[in-house]
Amino acid sequence: FNAPQYSEYQFFLYETITTQREKGETFDHIAEWLNKKGYLSVRGKKFKGNHVHSIVKKKRLKDKKLERKYPEEWSDFSLEVVDKRLINYEYWKKCGEINGKINKSKF
Repeated sequence: FNAPQYSEYQFFLYETITTQREKGETFDHIAEWLNKKGYLSVRGKKFKGNHVHSIVKKKRLKDKKLERKYPEEWSDFSLEVVDKRLINYEYWKKCGEINGKINKSKF
């Protein structure tokens, strides 16, 4: 699972909201408080109670996914590398040198 990292601001909002919740504040009151303090959502909008709730909920779900342990699984996977170049590198370089000389001689 590859989840994008939280920005400092997103983490600040989450921490601020959870601190306010621990003090017994409602999501609507926290939204009002954030708006009065001049904070905006990550997308630049004013807060509403359901948005504040969503921030906490999504962070918890993300943390739960990141903490999940997956069982180790072995397979018989193998990888074979095949060189499918038509010409080798040394020959290609030599062609480039010759081509460079031809192009220069035209001018």
